[in-house]
Amino acid sequence: MAFKYQQLAQQIVTEIHSDKLKAGDPLPALRKFAHQHQVSLTTANQAYEWLQRQGLIVAKAQSGFYVKGQPNSLPLSAPTPKSISIHHDPSDVIFDIMQNALTYDRIGLSNGFLDESLRPSLALQRSLKRTAKLANITANSYGHTQGEVKLRTAIAELMRSRFCLVDADDLLITNGCLEAVNLVVEHISQVGETVAILTPCYSGLLTALQYANRKIMEIPCDSQGPDMQHLAELFARRAFTTLIISATATNPLGFNLSHQDKKQLAALAKQHQIYIIEDDTFGSLAYHTQETGPAYAYQHDGFIIYCSSFSKDLTPGMRIGWIASDRLIPALMRRKVSMNITCSIPCQLAMADYLLSESYPAHLRKLRSTLQIQVMKLQACILENFPTGTRVSTPQGGFFIWVELPDSLLAMDIYRQSVQQGICFMPGHTFSMSGQYDHCLRLSVTKTWSHHLAHAVEQLGQIAEQLMQKQTACKTIVESN
Repeated sequence: MAFKYQQLAQQIVTEIHSDKLKAGDPLPALRKFAHQHQVSLTTANQAYEWLQRQGLIVAKAQSGFYVKGQPNSLPLSAPTPKSISIHHDPSDVIFDIMQNALTYDRIGLSNGFLDESLRPSLALQRSLKRTAKLANITANSYGHTQGEVKLRTAIAELMRSRFCLVDADDLLITNGCLEAVNLVVEHISQVGETVAILTPCYSGLLTALQYANRKIMEIPCDSQGPDMQHLAELFARRAFTTLIISATATNPLGFNLSHQDKKQLAALAKQHQIYIIEDDTFGSLAYHTQETGPAYAYQHDGFIIYCSSFSKDLTPGMRIGWIASDRLIPALMRRKVSMNITCSIPCQLAMADYLLSESYPAHLRKLRSTLQIQVMKLQACILENFPTGTRVSTPQGGFFIWVELPDSLLAMDIYRQSVQQGICFMPGHTFSMSGQYDHCLRLSVTKTWSHHLAHAVEQLGQIAEQLMQKQTACKTIVESN
């Protein structure tokens, strides 16, 4: 006979399988659960611990327990192990789709930035007002090209909390992360040289490399990251002059590289003296913060350059990003002077004020917990409404889900119909220049989950189902003839 805690846990398992409890639903607090079932707090705790070990529920600090569920989905398909050198240019199509996302997306499923409701906007506004009063003369000057020392000091402290040995002098403030990456690419590589990226990859980075006249090599990733043996072989062959990676909450797959993989990347960069640019834009949004330090935290002898920003976890409007490097900052400063001299001083001072107020860690704890629940709800909604055979990612951070449709469906066919209904998403081929993800798409959940979001996902699923039915009907007609 099962122990009492196992019987209670099994009741919850049954409710999950029968869809009475769905992914993201809250469970009663331990004391309430114990009272409801007339058991001790120890028994209630044992039941929840058992469910956690089975991967059915998750615990959120200062929030409680939530159903993780058991999504009835297949894992993402294994990618081809072969890296691809890109020779064509779909950047115009990517640009058009990105502009459509800004114009037509009334729901927000294509957004790459947080909704106002999830940002600490009032606190940031208070910091802007406070610093405007205290530093009026400074705020109306160009300021130092390297960036305000108060901000660099605060960022250095943040990076040290993630195991990176960084001082304020090792940092350069930039207008967002993309400018940071562009500055580094232009400094450490030459026109016509090959820059390798992990694919699928953020579309803005793809177009930036294309306009910089760099050749692009795409290195395929699965739900855990790239094949490290294949990557080591590419380093040994010097198949590229620069590698761009994200190690935490990658866009769009959402994986976190393991401790061993990050350590190996740093060792490869050091051994072969090939630069790695680490784009850590989503680094602060890993759901579980254990061992989520960047690859930059490992010994690399200066061959990893770190780029990040506050655009994803705080606000995109301030355009505050930065570069960390223990050897390239002076040269990068001279390059930045030739572009735009410096970054907005009022925004830098306000960001420094906010970071020094110590509100940031509390904001991140709440935001990570919220985003994980939101993503679980989005994942469950996709699996409930999309055609049989749809595969979805299980992100370890951030606010994106990668959706892999049955092979016969093209994301652009769904996209054309959905835009007419005011629903936009990012089709998979915008994340590659090889065309290999034309049956995939990326959905985001950057605002509080609501029936409007759920309805939009249902509409996308209906469009996909209708397209599948048409394909089946056409195939039947062809076969009957």
